[in-house]
Amino acid sequence: MDSHKTNNLYERFAHLYRERNAPLESSSMAWGFQCENGWYKIIYEMSKKIEKLSSGSAHDCAITEVSRNEDGTLHVATRNLTPPIQDIITTAREQSRLTCEYCAYTPAFLRQGKGSLRGHIACGRCLRQAEGSRKQKATKRSRKPRRAPDVMVVKR
Repeated sequence: MDSHKTNNLYERFAHLYRERNAPLESSSMAWGFQCENGWYKIIYEMSKKIEKLSSGSAHDCAITEVSRNEDGTLHVATRNLTPPIQDIITTAREQSRLTCEYCAYTPAFLRQGKGSLRGHIACGRCLRQAEGSRKQKATKRSRKPRRAPDVMVVKR
């Protein structure tokens, strides 16, 4: 995710992402969000719902990692997890299963194959952009050059 959106989430939900300053041995949030910009809205809504449930104490839920699973879905690792927060995270994971990781378009699908998007959830447009055009572009039909008329009529 780009740095502007990452910093926006860190500032807006500072208590939830308090592990971003922790050593790498205990938290991966120092690396930031290890996914593309398309899932920003899902992560933002998930964070907003979790923030409503938290009381602001040191024993509240803290997110330690946000990345992409091997199956292409959103992966969120937390500390001090409670059942309502687990439900919110599961809902976000299920939303990510149908949302393009690059442009947030829905529906999107897990891409298999040889391309650079293998194992990512992407829509058809992002897939075509990543693979490039396979079709040859049709050549432009040549036209005869226009020439000036021999006689010009001038109205008075």
